[in-house]
Amino acid sequence: MARPVRDNLTKFLLQNIKTKTCFTKVSNGTRKSLIIFFVLIFMFFAFKINAQIQSGEITLEINPQYPKENEEVRASLSTFTTDLNKAKISWKLDGQTALEGVGKTNFSFNVGISGSQTNLEIKIETLNGSVVNKQIYLSPSSVDMLWEAYDTYAPPFYKGKTMAPIEGMVKVVAIPSNKNLAGFNYNWRQDNKNKTASSGYEKNYYLYKNSYLEKNNEIEATVSDIFGSDNGSGKITITPGVPKIVFYEKNSSFGTKWEKALSDGFIINPNGTTIVAEPYFFSIKDLNSSNYSFKWFLNGEQTIIPNQKNSLAIKPEGGKSGSSNIKITINNIPTLFQSVSKELNVNF
Repeated sequence: MARPVRDNLTKFLLQNIKTKTCFTKVSNGTRKSLIIFFVLIFMFFAFKINAQIQSGEITLEINPQYPKENEEVRASLSTFTTDLNKAKISWKLDGQTALEGVGKTNFSFNVGISGSQTNLEIKIETLNGSVVNKQIYLSPSSVDMLWEAYDTYAPPFYKGKTMAPIEGMVKVVAIPSNKNLAGFNYNWRQDNKNKTASSGYEKNYYLYKNSYLEKNNEIEATVSDIFGSDNGSGKITITPGVPKIVFYEKNSSFGTKWEKALSDGFIINPNGTTIVAEPYFFSIKDLNSSNYSFKWFLNGEQTIIPNQKNSLAIKPEGGKSGSSNIKITINNIPTLFQSVSKELNVNF
């Protein structure tokens, strides 16, 4: 389409340049120079019109970028150099045409199982005659994300998952679908920010301290081999837990009765009872750490801190009955929000 335009424009320029009205006072040499000048200008614009679209000028977007097995993938084409809505586009999956037509800039398909490879080919034919081919290989691979509270205390025999408190340390581990942790590169991101220092060859875990300013943290790991293939990614959102205190009874013969927590109305043995306060989910594993602060109160009066800071021995006065209020406040001194109080009303 550009060639007739160029020929007509050249003819027009030559005709007008030769007219006496425009060049009556121009010498023959100057007239020839002007002719060459205008022809060169037009050839420049004609070249721009006929320039071929390059593959790099058309963007192929894949979402998700690292699909899991059998997951649906959405592919789309975009460019600023030509109108793809008027281009003939052909999509092939593993050599078979799956979609073809004018303006077919979007295509959805499913990848196979983990370890398989899907070959996606696109052919674009633009209005000016340019032909662009693009190709991509997709290898689905899932990455399992596991996390644990790195420095959080829980009493012996606790069978549940230890929660990570506010201002506590969290460890996240990325496990590729083939369960082989070695030989891979790991790129870690926290809340959409790259963590370069924690990323690299065989760095399959990420350690961080959550902030009291954030309600949760989104941790993402992208895994690839040393050649950049077999890519996969995993993402997990971690919400900090809240420290708590649980009361137990300590028996002189059998030790702490972990199997039963104490509640209001607990009856104190006439010969005396030892109450144990366990600080669940504080980010100090050693109860003897100087960072722990224990304050016991009996009927509103602060008592002397016992040798074992998280236990309090109580013995009723002989022949008397009644009730008492026991309270303890536990604080992780270096933190702002790891401070919890708990009360227990007992009878005797």
